[in-house]
Amino acid sequence: MNGYELRLWRKGLSWEQERAAEELGVSRRAYQYYEKNGPPMVVILATRALSLKMMWPEISKTQPLTEELRLISTLVPRV
Repeated sequence: MNGYELRLWRKGLSWEQERAAEELGVSRRAYQYYEKNGPPMVVILATRALSLKMMWPEISKTQPLTEELRLISTLVPRV
């Protein structure tokens, strides 16, 4: 995922940068940097976890986001 794709992800959820930053647990300034220069792997994984959470709300009721990130990270090859 590059910065442009991160922006598309955010816009697809109809979120402002502030909301995306809050959901990802980063500052708004950091989020703006990621949209311009590309996000780190942890943010990429967090976007995937949040996307899953939005598609399947029942997941968020049973597992914390950190567990979702752990599960997703097993699907992503190490860089």
